[in-house]
Amino acid sequence: MICKHCGANLAPDEKVCSYCRCQAEEEIPPVIPVQNPMPQSSYPVRAYQNQYNRVMPPGMAVPHHKKPALVMCLLGFCGLGGLHRFYTGKFGTGLLWLCTGGLFGFGTLIDLILILMNSFYDKDGNTLQ
Repeated sequence: MICKHCGANLAPDEKVCSYCRCQAEEEIPPVIPVQNPMPQSSYPVRAYQNQYNRVMPPGMAVPHHKKPALVMCLLGFCGLGGLHRFYTGKFGTGLLWLCTGGLFGFGTLIDLILILMNSFYDKDGNTLQ
């Protein structure tokens, strides 16, 4: 502790300052309020939950449907590869599939299998419905 009157260093058990003979007071550290780093959301707790466990409010999660994606994927074998990726919001790989013929057919075949097994995800990580 430090004496508030003369500034002398005091032992922790001293009640009276040995230099100025004043009563030693314990310092009480100031209380600093801690702000909550995660603000509370006004959305329902479990409105919609995607693959990555992100809670999406109703109306924001736009589900992509399986049948149109399947038809677009099959068109990839006719030379229009990547339409299903554009449909699900994956524009970068959609352009790659379009320019390379669905990665020479292998990427389209893999996507077809993933769509049929309900393992194909859109850009937000949601499964096709």
